[in-house]
Amino acid sequence: MPAFPTPAASQLPIAYDRSAADPLGRILTAYDRAIRACESFDRRASREAIGTLRHALELDTPEARSFDSLYKWCEESVERHDYVAPARCLRTLRDAWHRAAQPRPIVPRADLPVS
Repeated sequence: MPAFPTPAASQLPIAYDRSAADPLGRILTAYDRAIRACESFDRRASREAIGTLRHALELDTPEARSFDSLYKWCEESVERHDYVAPARCLRTLRDAWHRAAQPRPIVPRADLPVS
């Protein structure tokens, strides 16, 4: 249970094989570590875990620079002893990465005419 209230949906465990050596599995594990550290109000562990996420970026794209800005904001928030906002931000990013990895079912469109 987290140290502070977060949206109910974020409390549901996400099934993912953490033993996998794939890059996405490592990213999700890094997010989990950062979220847990923030929820524990552990400044050192939070900074270290967020730093790991920042160092994993290659800053050669605008998207990577955007992620870096978010991580920097999280680090600055932790320095100001605000752990709630970074935990929520990191959980949102983690959930988005998890959803992006899920294959979408192919659903036929009923509104297209058959030729």
